[in-house]
Amino acid sequence: MKRILLYFLGLNLIAAAVVLNIRFDFGVAAFSSTMYTISEIYKISLGTSSIICYLLFVLAQCILSKKVTLPYLLEVPLSFAFGFLTDLYDFFIPDMEFHVLLRILLFAITMFVTAMGIYLCVKTNVVLTPPDGIVKTISEVFSIAFSTVKNTFDISMVIISVLLCLGNHTKLYGIGIGTILSALLLGRIINIYEKHLPMNIS
Repeated sequence: MKRILLYFLGLNLIAAAVVLNIRFDFGVAAFSSTMYTISEIYKISLGTSSIICYLLFVLAQCILSKKVTLPYLLEVPLSFAFGFLTDLYDFFIPDMEFHVLLRILLFAITMFVTAMGIYLCVKTNVVLTPPDGIVKTISEVFSIAFSTVKNTFDISMVIISVLLCLGNHTKLYGIGIGTILSALLLGRIINIYEKHLPMNIS
């Protein structure tokens, strides 16, 4: 029960943080930049674009590991559940008109919230969200630290977002200083949790 509760908390922290980053208007979190870009370019909900990307991540895990496992298959219904959860937060969290300094502070706090959500979902080892699943798979297949792969993955998502915008001749949706900071720092924050907040859940 403890494991499930912590996992559910982590999942909600990630979904809420994704929407909050959009509201603070400094650029969306790097790992969600591609989903947001697809959502804006093709005029679909953020949850729907998340589902599309997540299913692609599941497929990539199967290809990289050269196997189809139950944990991978469980990520499929989770993708739909997370998409629904994201749209739910997107519906209920209103637009915010805070002073720029307060928005900067809140954005910084949200990065730590996002990192905690990812950390909880990974450490509880229930069902990984596909972005975390693909990072973990790459980490295991190539024997690279999870936090290092996370940084690389986030930067790759930003690059893909930029290419999508350029290819569709649109503005750079959701790309800002916050996106760059999250790409550079989110993995490092997770690494801080790994070192200073060890978790042994039985």
